[in-house]
Amino acid sequence: MEEVTFPLPRAGITVRGQRSSTRGGMPTLCLHGWLDNSAGFEPLAEHLGGLDLTAVDLPGHGASDPVPSPTCQYVDYVACVLELAQTQGWERFRLIGHSLGGALASLIAGIHPHKIDRLVLIDAIGPLSTSGEESRASVQRYLDAYLGDDRQPIYRTRAQAVKARVQLADILLDTAERLVERDLREVPGGFTWRGDVRLKFPTVRSFAEDQVLAFLRNISAPTLLVTAERSALLEAFYPQRITSVPRLRHVTLPGGHHLHMENVAAVADVIRTFLETD
Repeated sequence: MEEVTFPLPRAGITVRGQRSSTRGGMPTLCLHGWLDNSAGFEPLAEHLGGLDLTAVDLPGHGASDPVPSPTCQYVDYVACVLELAQTQGWERFRLIGHSLGGALASLIAGIHPHKIDRLVLIDAIGPLSTSGEESRASVQRYLDAYLGDDRQPIYRTRAQAVKARVQLADILLDTAERLVERDLREVPGGFTWRGDVRLKFPTVRSFAEDQVLAFLRNISAPTLLVTAERSALLEAFYPQRITSVPRLRHVTLPGGHHLHMENVAAVADVIRTFLETD
């Protein structure tokens, strides 16, 4: 994988990431999860040789500029991804999304179904939904944090930062080390995160469940959903979401939420079979 840069003039930001050495064929765009970065797809890329694969740091993550909106909502990220595809001249492309990236990929495939050739969702399907009162409360919590004096923590050593990342989610030590390497920057007194501090704020939930289902029902691309045995998809609405996507194949594999990094051979095998099947 080589470093790549994507200026997005409409958004007014630059998105960075990594791309495989293979060129030609159907472009495959990988979108990572919340607080992760493009390094999360490095193990999968090693097992999916021959694909023209690009993994980006979503806005505010890794080496990419922050999302150009005070509230960092799903549609802000979707707009940046669609602009990236437009600047690259991708009339049709494949999407592989994990967690937050899977939520964004679901929305994109529902917004422009004609653009997506194949859709792969890793332990994710659609964005978090909300009720009216939950939406109001999530906006309040976010804006209270946004207007507060919140700063990134400083860690004396890289090892402390890795430990903090392990404690944040159900991930292995080497998984955290890979992700943290791209996310840290050196500052006086130690190290801190390169990412947008707003990523730590409570998420603004803007979609009701019936709205999410409308996006999912409009997906026309063949879809592969890979869930983990220790899945993060625990809410009661997920079974209906899965049945709402017209052409969806569902596979469950051993592992936790980051199974594409921690059970990479098995995940890569089902993805390759899916992409190569007519």
